Amino acid sequence: MSDRQETQENLQLEVLTPGRMVAQLSVPMVTLPGVEGYFGVLPGHMHLITKLKPGVVSYEEGGMPRRMAISTAIVEVAPEKVIVLARSAELGDDIDVERARASMEEAKAKIASLPEGDEGHVEAEAENLRALARVQAVEEEE
Repeated sequence: MSDRQETQENLQLEVLTPGRMVAQLSVPMVTLPGVEGYFGVLPGHMHLITKLKPGVVSYEEGGMPRRMAISTAIVEVAPEKVIVLARSAELGDDIDVERARASMEEAKAKIASLPEGDEGHVEAEAENLRALARVQAVEEEE
């Protein structure tokens, strides 16, 4: 398959955090957790730069569905490439689901104990979303 055909049939997906390149893959499609809801990107998509909320990035690798948990992020979409710049990102295979569930329970307890609008309440809600994304990335992989 030529490079030109590869570009037409697949997107280059790059997921980066401040510390490392988490993924660099050629994928037929990617689904991302936008702030208004999940959206899919296929080759040829229009240019777009937007925020992402904590959630799950879904894609196929070698014909197998894969998932990755991300925290807040910014994504740049181009017709041939998707670049996700996230505070943190973990491949579903690398996540300790029991630890993620425990983090989610801790965050829920904090949320319940603090008044809405309190800085700690807001931070606990963000912790809960990150933990939920980690659990979802694993559970869908199984």
